[in-house]
Amino acid sequence: MSRTHLLLFSLLFFMSSWASGQLPGEPIGMYSKGFLLKKDVYVKCDIEMTHEQLLKVFLKDPQMDKYTRPLAINYMFGKVLSSTASVLIALPLVESISDNGSPNWNLAYIGGACLAASIPFKLAFKTKARRAVAFYNSGYREKDELSLQLQPGVNSLGLRLSF
Repeated sequence: MSRTHLLLFSLLFFMSSWASGQLPGEPIGMYSKGFLLKKDVYVKCDIEMTHEQLLKVFLKDPQMDKYTRPLAINYMFGKVLSSTASVLIALPLVESISDNGSPNWNLAYIGGACLAASIPFKLAFKTKARRAVAFYNSGYREKDELSLQLQPGVNSLGLRLSF
């Protein structure tokens, strides 16, 4: 009798752990966070994810290949340019504080240019991440896109809206 109880208990334990686990298609929530500078925050299972963690979630999913590559490229270039900018700006600042001579401010100017060049990559990552999250949450269905075209009509030119 105890063997059947043990078997029943272990079966219930495994079934309860399987039922409470995370589903692979669980939606990713997205909201803006911050007071002055709004930052997109991605949430899955009540856990806030960074951009890198979002990429890792999409990399594990084979149906997200179309969206993962542009996301990774924009993330990589944005990070490389912003980290290069921080180093190039910090070098003359530290040198000027430590009084070891005249700092090379041209490095800071180049760093500012690198920082400005990283902004479009970060904005592109943000828009592509929103599209990827929408595709992921819709169950891998492409969103129907609206198109506005200029076409000749009977009497004159007209606008054609197709969706």
